[in-house]
This record gives sequence, C-alpha cells and structure tokens, in this order.
Amino acid sequence: MPNSKATAVKGGAALAVQDVQNLQCVADNLCRSASECCRQQARIGRILDLQCGEEELEAVIEVSVLCVRILGDSCQRYAAVGSGSRDGLDESTWHAANTLWHASREYARRHHACNAKSAKMSRHSAAQLGELAIEYELKASAVLALRYAVEQYQKLRPDAH
Repeated sequence: MPNSKATAVKGGAALAVQDVQNLQCVADNLCRSASECCRQQARIGRILDLQCGEEELEAVIEVSVLCVRILGDSCQRYAAVGSGSRDGLDESTWHAANTLWHASREYARRHHACNAKSAKMSRHSAAQLGELAIEYELKASAVLALRYAVEQYQKLRPDAH
C-alpha cells in the first residue's frame, strides 16, 4: 500500500501526516489505546482501594470513559483498514493484532454494558444487584483478556508501545 504524505502546518511547525494509514500503524494504535484502557482500569482500582473521595473517582472514571471511546474508534479504524487484507503483516503479527481487536471490542462492549446497567439501577432488588455483580465480573474478565492481548502483541511489536 503506498504511503502518501501530506504536510500539516500548525504553529509554524510542519508535521508529516499519512493520508492512507497502513495496517501496521493502525494495529499499533489499537495496542496503545488498549494499553491505556488497561492502565485506567488499574487506576480506578487503586483509587477505590485508597477511598480518596468521589471527586477524584469521578474524574478517573471520566478519563476511563474517554479511553474506551478512543478504543472503540481504534477498533473501527482497524476493521476498516484491515478488512480483506493483511497489508504486509507477517502471520503471527496479524493474528496477534486480530486477537487484540477482538479483545478490545469485547472490553468496550462489557464496559458499556456495565455503565448502562448501573445507570438503570436507582432502585434495585437483591437479584438486580446479583445481575450487576455478574456484569462487573464479566468486565473484569474482559480487562484480563485485553491485558493479555496487549502483552502478546507487544512481544511481537515492542516498538508499538
């Protein structure tokens, strides 16, 4: 795939920007987005453990939601660029990138499901709390799968991080 370059000038500095993204760049971006989501989930856990207060927790959750939105955008971009072509990726990197893509989509789906279910529960029964607990367990599992997929991709592409 040809890499055409365009020059964007901002504040007097010229930046090289690729008009057509290759699959390797998009996969690396997906890895970085997924890695940040994992980092933010760990950060939420630390804040909850420290019991630092609602303001800090809300700010951290806001950052986490933004990271998930960016991850969703990265997943869409990967799907669009990678549909039907390996774009020169070797077999193992291509498989690792696809595994990362699947794990990222599942994590984003679980994240949204937890938020939606939590938002609906102003009043709740014990059964509804049980359902919510299951959603959060599934999200925790998705975080672990995402972290593993990131680690596997980074073994093949250490420069991606």
